[in-house]
Amino acid sequence: MAKKGDKWIRHTWEFETSEDPYAMKSAPSGEAICPRCKAIFKDKRWFTDEELYEELKETENVPHIICPGCRKALEQYAMGYLYLSGNFWKTHKEEIMKLINNEYEKARGLNPLHQIISIYEEAETTVIETTTDQLAQRFGRALYRAYKGELEFKWSKGDKLVRVYWSREK
Repeated sequence: MAKKGDKWIRHTWEFETSEDPYAMKSAPSGEAICPRCKAIFKDKRWFTDEELYEELKETENVPHIICPGCRKALEQYAMGYLYLSGNFWKTHKEEIMKLINNEYEKARGLNPLHQIISIYEEAETTVIETTTDQLAQRFGRALYRAYKGELEFKWSKGDKLVRVYWSREK
């Protein structure tokens, strides 16, 4: 409370939490592996390491847990959308998709929870759904760096869902 003159003013702060419903509530002790994407949980984080995965999958006491990224992908819970449109997109689809795949592989190397859920066409626009907002933003920035065009970000309240619009006509 704060005092203003003779009156006490009560400050109430309302914070909108945008907790990720797929985040792990309790971490397993030791290691765990995701059988779907081959990610490893160790030291309270997920990462990829093929050799360690092969070693741990043969161990009996290592639990097999579907990681939050795979759960989002399986249940189609998108937190990022990338919309691709324009004549340039139509004529350069193959090389743009190579760029997106390269960015996807780099992002997965840093955090295996970054995943592409689906890619589909919607009224002259291609939509890429991602499990994290950062991945959609990364794709948009990479497209803008490589090909320029028009890039627009629209965040939801709480900044956990992002829609990234990229288009180029020529």
